[in-house]
Amino acid sequence: MKPASYLYLITRVHGLSTHLFSDDDIRGFARARDLNAFVEAVSKGDYAEKIGLLSREAINARNLNRVFSEIYVDRLLYILKVAPQSVDKFLDAYTRKVEVENLKRILGAKFYGLELSMDDLIQLPRTYSVINYQAMLEAESVDDAVTLLMYSVYRGVGNYIQVSREYNSTVPMEAFLDKVYYRNVYKFLSGIPDEDVVRSILGVEVDLRNLYFVISYKLLDAPQNLIEESIIRPFYRLGEEYINGFIRAGKDAILDNFLASPYGWASDKIAPAIEAGSIADLEHGIHSVYIGFLREMATRNALGLGYIMWYLNAIYYEYRNLTSIAFAKELGVEEEDIKLIL
Repeated sequence: MKPASYLYLITRVHGLSTHLFSDDDIRGFARARDLNAFVEAVSKGDYAEKIGLLSREAINARNLNRVFSEIYVDRLLYILKVAPQSVDKFLDAYTRKVEVENLKRILGAKFYGLELSMDDLIQLPRTYSVINYQAMLEAESVDDAVTLLMYSVYRGVGNYIQVSREYNSTVPMEAFLDKVYYRNVYKFLSGIPDEDVVRSILGVEVDLRNLYFVISYKLLDAPQNLIEESIIRPFYRLGEEYINGFIRAGKDAILDNFLASPYGWASDKIAPAIEAGSIADLEHGIHSVYIGFLREMATRNALGLGYIMWYLNAIYYEYRNLTSIAFAKELGVEEEDIKLIL
């Protein structure tokens, strides 16, 4: 029998999930004729009040990102607030994905010399994340930025700056941050309700991240030892024998090795990115596969932690899709091209 506090959390999440926009809603936003029409369409439900506080002159993609991220974080923090003791440490560790997302954005901007401000980040309160994002944004270089992580669990990311420079890619830094994140999440798995379901969900998520990093490194012509360092454990459906074989295979065998994996069925989402040699498209495809898997798990585990994990990812993807549409509308991107990034 599951504790009443745990059942209350699941019930609350089912209620909160009705506040999410549907796929049809998102497609409708993508069809909006311009940014103003998009703002009018999205100004309902949880978004109505905060968007209503923006003056007409303040309506732009960056300010909308701030609003969308605030609502995303409000939703996330509410789950942590009402989570019972049986799952609170796990959920806190699992939601640190948002902290890693901000770090990737900052380090990417510093690495490529791009402009970035707090309004471009996910708005995390200091009560949740003690990382000084503002100071990192003000740092003169990526090297200076990572020194500000010296007393955090992410401090080792600085060891991958030079490797990133060698390949002109932030993938090595991203791989390190993800390894730290998943290592921490796995610390809090034992003894939680629905542990087997959660392990399978995390297993697929880690499998997909491993595929992302192995394929990305292959596209970058990185050496085997660097790829091996990026591998996240424990393995799930992708066994060690398969991973090692993929790492040793030549660059021209990337697609064949992917098709031979337990995730070869997702070739329509991933194969085009491999054929185009696009790491950005590869990550988008991986995300699409994962959110589809989570929807299935939420349906099959509607009264368990699997549903909560789906919801925590669903609110993130809603935030990301709305922000993507806002920037696309500001830039005048056509509807068909917007659909490719959702």
